[in-house]
Amino acid sequence: MKRLLVLLVLLGHAAVAEPASQHPVAKLERSFWLNASLASPQLGYWGLEFPAVTRPTDKQIANAARVLCVPSGPNRLYLIYHHEMPVEDACAVFRAWRKACPPAVELVPTLLLRMYDKGAAEVLTSEEMAVLAAFFKKEINPRRAAVYDVLPKREQGAGLAVLGREFPEGLVRVGLQPGEALLPPFTAAVEDTWSGLCHGLGKEDWRAPGFGRDTLRKWVAERNSGPAPIVYDLIVVAWDYAHTKRGEYPGYDDANKNLPLPAGRNPLAATEILAAARPGRLAGFSSDLLILQLNSASTPHDGRRGSFYETLKAGQPYTGFYAAPWREVLGIFQALSQGRTIFATPEPESR
Repeated sequence: MKRLLVLLVLLGHAAVAEPASQHPVAKLERSFWLNASLASPQLGYWGLEFPAVTRPTDKQIANAARVLCVPSGPNRLYLIYHHEMPVEDACAVFRAWRKACPPAVELVPTLLLRMYDKGAAEVLTSEEMAVLAAFFKKEINPRRAAVYDVLPKREQGAGLAVLGREFPEGLVRVGLQPGEALLPPFTAAVEDTWSGLCHGLGKEDWRAPGFGRDTLRKWVAERNSGPAPIVYDLIVVAWDYAHTKRGEYPGYDDANKNLPLPAGRNPLAATEILAAARPGRLAGFSSDLLILQLNSASTPHDGRRGSFYETLKAGQPYTGFYAAPWREVLGIFQALSQGRTIFATPEPESR
């Protein structure tokens, strides 16, 4: 009888155990991308004619590192630099990030190489590129760097050749668009999934034929035969659903109107990606905090003082307009870090 009871207990545990994943879950990338300066890009990177930002203090960077790294266990940060401060200040800021982050968190210097103005001006001179590449390799990351661009198929200029030469086996494209080929010298990518996750108001809308789930599955299937494993973006900021019937694209992207991603969407999407990606074709998950900053800073939402980067610098958890999907991303990262693939939707916090 005692043996039978033990057997029944073991069978009960097996019945509720989490199913084994085809991916090395705890080793997958869990990353954020954000501005190293913790300053909003002026006009969304349009043009070179804007004043330099105020360099963040080491204390502010330490606060931000603690808020980002402690609760969710990311293993990589893509720190974006677009010449918003002098190169010497940028080097000091990257040093401060490296000092503040746990050793297990890899920092990947991430450069914008061309502006988004009509002339697509090159952001850095050849001399500045050489200085930065040497500094990054020596003090921040000897193996890996990244290029940030969410516009597809742009010619990146002379800076790309410098990075490709200095980081021949570890150059990442952050913001790769669905359907855009991953070409040399890039060896890895973080793919933008915005429209796939946004398309659909409720759970059943998102799962409906032709809506977001179908789109996301198509994108993952395309990357399954690609040259490198892909990191997929989890979303915090969605488009405006106010004038749509089922969450269709409204025809504009407006930081004053964009809404939080519907509750439960990130767990659904992460589960779909884990199921659809072939073994060895999924590198992990990331989340775009630059877009969170730009949208949270709008006056109808949190305003500049309550924006995401300001809460990071103050060392406070973000509880603003987009807090619910932000907590979902944190929960997914925490689960993955523990080797789990069942993702709960967190309860709302009182503000």
